Amino acid sequence: VGNAVEHASAVCFAMHNKMEIALGVAVGSAVQISIFVIPLTVLGGWAMDKEMTLNFHPFETVILLMATIGVSFLVSDGRSHWLKGAMLVSAYVMIAAAFYAHAEPKSMS
Repeated sequence: VGNAVEHASAVCFAMHNKMEIALGVAVGSAVQISIFVIPLTVLGGWAMDKEMTLNFHPFETVILLMATIGVSFLVSDGRSHWLKGAMLVSAYVMIAAAFYAHAEPKSMS
C-alpha cells in the first residue's frame, strides 16, 4: 500500500510539472525495493531450500542496462511531455514482448 501512495504522489507531482520531486519519489521507491525486498526474497528462498541467486543471464542484464540508459536520457532535462511518457510505455511493451519471446537458457553458468 505504501508504494502505491508513493507512485500516486509521483504522478501528481509530474502532472504539475514538478519533475525533480517526482523523480526523487520514484527513485527513492526503486531504491527501497532494490535494497530491502530483493535480498529478503533471496533469503526467503534459502530458507525454503530453493536456489535463488542474483546471477542474471546476459540478456536480462543488457535489457536492464538499456532501460536504465534510455530512462536517464529521457528524464535528464527535468521536463515532462506526453511524448516522453508514450516512449516509456512503448519501451515497456517492447521489453515485455522481448522477455515473452526469449527462450530460457539451459544453464546459467
